[in-house]
Amino acid sequence: MLVTPGPIIWGSIALSNYARSDSARPPANNEVIPAQTNPQREPNVQFVAVADTVDETLAAACLARAAELRPALGEKCEILVAAPFVIGGDLSLAELTTWHRQTIAPAAAAMANRYFEKQPDRPITVLLFSTKESYEYYANHLYRDRGISIYGYYKPRERTLVMNISTGGGTLVHELTHALVAFDCPDVPDWFNEGLASLHEQCRFREDQRGPWIEGLVNWRLARLQQEFAAKRVPALVDFLQDDNFRGEREAVNYGQARYFCLFMQRRGVLEKYYSALRQNIDEDPRGLKAVAAVFPDRTWAELDAEFRQFVADLQASE
Repeated sequence: MLVTPGPIIWGSIALSNYARSDSARPPANNEVIPAQTNPQREPNVQFVAVADTVDETLAAACLARAAELRPALGEKCEILVAAPFVIGGDLSLAELTTWHRQTIAPAAAAMANRYFEKQPDRPITVLLFSTKESYEYYANHLYRDRGISIYGYYKPRERTLVMNISTGGGTLVHELTHALVAFDCPDVPDWFNEGLASLHEQCRFREDQRGPWIEGLVNWRLARLQQEFAAKRVPALVDFLQDDNFRGEREAVNYGQARYFCLFMQRRGVLEKYYSALRQNIDEDPRGLKAVAAVFPDRTWAELDAEFRQFVADLQASE
């Protein structure tokens, strides 16, 4: 889905100040395998994930958001407008464009293609900072946020991602998933919201006859989950899905169980179907149990739980 240069390109140029190229390279511990730019496409074409053409109202709202950010970010930062995204930070304009083309836009396009019915109709702000120090400075300067994750976080009310991009692109796609799901299915249960987002922490962009999609890969959450399973400290799936206390003392393990159940569904070929069923029946099935039963009609809950536990036990960190 492409649009030729116009107000979006104009916005990105008009709001930039000067280039910097001293940002840190992301390490390999929180990684997204980036999309490759098609050399046959024009180098200044912007990729968007909303429609074949950008809505003028949304484009204008993005430019207004960028103008609002300009004095707040200051002269050391650049701003790129590519609706529905307003991307800013202390990277060069070229670096912001690379993050947009290779990570943000492909991720948004893949999720739009495989999951969403509703696309963003308001700006999503993505703030990328090159070091831990600048990330913490701007989080405090812009929002008075302290004691934050070392990777990044999402501010739902502001529809804003604040990222320490030196830690890699995985958390960026994680938080971007939250921002996009909020438009399509705002009442999604915590376990699936975090499970799908965590699935995208370590992933690669793929494309087949149905278009782009995101393949989840094994990541650092596996070892802890396998240990908890081996110690018999992980609740059965049916109990886990019904538990409203996702953010409790077992939050770290809950993230792992949610992520790897999403990976399990993806490798069984039912993740997209599950999300569709969940969204369509969210009022009657707010925890998504009926949707699980619908995509695994030939398993009892006990059988499904046993199959999932074996799936996790068989996974290898090198996959």
